[in-house]
Amino acid sequence: HPEILVSFDEANHQIIQRKHVNIGMAVALDAGLITPVIRDADKMGLDTLSATAKDLAARAKENKLTADEYKGSTITVSNLGMFGVETFNPIINQPDAGILGVCAVQDELVMDAEGNITKRQFMRISFTFDHRLIDGATAAKFELAIRDLMEHPMQILL
Repeated sequence: HPEILVSFDEANHQIIQRKHVNIGMAVALDAGLITPVIRDADKMGLDTLSATAKDLAARAKENKLTADEYKGSTITVSNLGMFGVETFNPIINQPDAGILGVCAVQDELVMDAEGNITKRQFMRISFTFDHRLIDGATAAKFELAIRDLMEHPMQILL
């Protein structure tokens, strides 16, 4: 979804289209929240992406990141689900155009077409976006794509 990889240049009042998927990853520290950046995430396999995220989080907690490792994100991901938060509205990390909030996995009872009740797991996401840069339909399509990947993770490998 390259249409969400944009930012607003305040000085020149123009929209900048980004070419790279650089994911800002929210990391909670005792001193506050920081967002180290996973550069060129779209070019990584899942194993590399996971290892990079773990490395950045560990070094962030040890205060061993360089200033450049906090710059240049094109989208940010915040996972409050790991704290059991069921829903939240993340705040955009400027100059990104959006931030994806990942909520906790919850068990819920659902009824199928025949009236049978079963327990299923659900995980909600939220996408906060800068409406100057992304309209609601574009944001909804992005959220649907994320949902589809979560429901059918093998698509990531195809």
